[in-house]
Amino acid sequence: MIKIELTFAVTGYLFLALLILFLWIYKEAKKKSNFSLRKENYLWECPLCFHLYIDSSGNQISRCPLCGSLHKKGESGYNLCGKDDNKEAK
Repeated sequence: MIKIELTFAVTGYLFLALLILFLWIYKEAKKKSNFSLRKENYLWECPLCFHLYIDSSGNQISRCPLCGSLHKKGESGYNLCGKDDNKEAK
């Protein structure tokens, strides 16, 4: 039978656990660095209902999954109170 002191066994166990933990963190960090999602290409905001969604098709026109409206990339929200309406209100 092999005799091992208690302090050596606890130290070895903790060292092994920390080694596994650091290797796991290193692998996760490496996975995240390889994954690059360009928000400007895939993240869309509907100008009508302001719903945020991801469309990875790469097209310039997308359909909002919430309200079903079509809009172009980079299109901002609509101004419901046009410039002419503001002049009449004064």
